Amino acid sequence: MRTFEPFVKSEYGPLDPKVNLQPDFLAGFEPSQRKEIVLREAEFYHKITRPYSVDTTIYKEYTSFSAADGEKIDVKVYRPAHNDGVLPAVVFFHGGAFITCSIETHDYVPSYLASHGQMTVFSIGYRLAPEYKFPVGLLDCYTALEWIQQNAGKWKIDSGKISVCGDSSGGNFAAAVCLLARDQNDVDIHKQVLIYPVTDLTTEVEKQSVKIYGTPSGDDSVKEIDYIGHYLKSVDNRKNPYISPIFAKDFSHLPEALFIQAECDTLCDDGLIYAKLLQNAGVPVDVRIYKGMPHAFILRTYSQTFEALNHICRFLAD
Repeated sequence: MRTFEPFVKSEYGPLDPKVNLQPDFLAGFEPSQRKEIVLREAEFYHKITRPYSVDTTIYKEYTSFSAADGEKIDVKVYRPAHNDGVLPAVVFFHGGAFITCSIETHDYVPSYLASHGQMTVFSIGYRLAPEYKFPVGLLDCYTALEWIQQNAGKWKIDSGKISVCGDSSGGNFAAAVCLLARDQNDVDIHKQVLIYPVTDLTTEVEKQSVKIYGTPSGDDSVKEIDYIGHYLKSVDNRKNPYISPIFAKDFSHLPEALFIQAECDTLCDDGLIYAKLLQNAGVPVDVRIYKGMPHAFILRTYSQTFEALNHICRFLAD
């Protein structure tokens, strides 16, 4: 029987006293409510980050590309305002349990990376479940990566330094995109940044963080919804490595990885176990666990948030 070990053992401490848990946006989630939910989420996060705005240091624009089935997928592009050189690029996939959030709810993270990391960031508005179940959202993300690499000259980016980054379910997409790129051998990915990623959609891998925290601390709305049921057509294929990367048979020849983990999060061990699997296969791995932090802390403005964002910038700059 396969065994799963974490990269390091977490202390699983209590929440930092300064943490304020976010509103329960997804309670009683229905797809018909998504537009209103996403607007409320975006307003909430914009209000928090407004005092730390970096908008004067970056240039933003909206564009789109055609998905595999011809549908138009929105993209928000961020570029340093006073840097006209050829830049490294990051393709960013927002989280949201596969069913919510948007390029607007997650505006601050790519803004910060573009400004402080001096890189071009592409935030992908992939299609959401349950209307679009696996693999639609994942393939949207992969097609975006292909489109960006093919148009590297247009965007003045270094085609050899295109990385991927995602938080939570977006981290799942980032990890799965790296597996797809390696398996299909048609897209080069420089590095991967996985922010408290979902790597296991089964209940078979025993994780201490799940036992302690139950649902992602700071995002208690997850307990109100069956996000796996929304995302998958059938739970019978949850061991598909593009659904649960932790079950891939081979972890070699994947991009160098940075894991940003929240200590007080049921997904803590998802990242720690996946990091260990990559390390065992010879992939360079950097793991950072932010003590006392909840799920979704990267969207807030705690001191640990900026420590994590700055470390991402340094990691991607090398």
